[in-house]
Amino acid sequence: MNRTTLKKLLIGFFLAAFILFLGLFNVTKPRILVLHSFSSDDPWSLEVNKGIQKVLKSNRNPVTVKYHYLNVTANKQDSRLQIAIGEAHQAIARQKPDILIAVDDEANELVAKDYAGKGAPRVVFVSTLQPLEKYGYAGAANVSGIVEQLPLDAVRDTLLTARNGKAARIAVLGMDDVTCRAELAQVQSYNWAPHRLVATRAVNSFPDWQQFTRQVADKADVLLVLSYGGLERGNGDRRELPGNELAVWLEKNAESLPISICPTYVQDGGGLAVTPAPVDFGQKAMQMALAWVAAGKGAAAPPVISSPHFRVGMRQSLLDARGITMPTIYIEAARIGDAYLP
Repeated sequence: MNRTTLKKLLIGFFLAAFILFLGLFNVTKPRILVLHSFSSDDPWSLEVNKGIQKVLKSNRNPVTVKYHYLNVTANKQDSRLQIAIGEAHQAIARQKPDILIAVDDEANELVAKDYAGKGAPRVVFVSTLQPLEKYGYAGAANVSGIVEQLPLDAVRDTLLTARNGKAARIAVLGMDDVTCRAELAQVQSYNWAPHRLVATRAVNSFPDWQQFTRQVADKADVLLVLSYGGLERGNGDRRELPGNELAVWLEKNAESLPISICPTYVQDGGGLAVTPAPVDFGQKAMQMALAWVAAGKGAAAPPVISSPHFRVGMRQSLLDARGITMPTIYIEAARIGDAYLP
């Protein structure tokens, strides 16, 4: 065997060994699958992913992270929803993740809860409003996560500030779906003193929202707007009403001061919002997942936590039109959260 042939054999051997090593490395890397309830271009999904990516950028341990989207808003019809659920289970079976991060109640109710108590994959639920018992998560050794507590303390205080210390009569408007029913339950059980709730409505069409908004004009000082993704145009049209059409209509027609807990409300054209912080949910979820992976397969589930953070959104021109002046600290909080508009 001449030197040239030997050299080629050695190169081939080391190349094959490198490819084998690389393959084994990729196979043995921990796998994390992020299952979103909504679409890949949904503002909430995008913001949660920003938080996830922030953590991954500073992560030094090898890990494979992939994403799957249920897109429940577009798949509301039962046949399409069942297909979407099936595709999510197929993705889990195909990718065999060590940890499934399930974002929002829909992903947990429709898919992730099926893995509770089964050992694999381990489940990290994110921004769920429903009780853990609803999903079979209470006491499940392979489940932990981050519950969502609406920032109602901050909403209450913001209303006092916006109204110069005067208590408000509050009407609440939301949709009749998994997310909003859970939001409404938190709102109704909260101690709003010195404010008080005077009316609530959960309906899924824009004409019904318009009717309620007009009905409470002389009964409520404030209209608390819950999540509205998927609101139908109504009158036989089941297409989703764009958020900007809803927010602009509310600001133009609501005599009660609208304030929303929906993260896109100001971006959509609204004037004031105090919302959960989706980026923080993403950060906390990935931090929990990475720590749980690093602890090993037999490690106990980390404790369930909540996110104490919230985001302030303001559109100054609309507040000015209503004669509302907010302190500088609110303005700066909105600027920091990239949610301040002139």
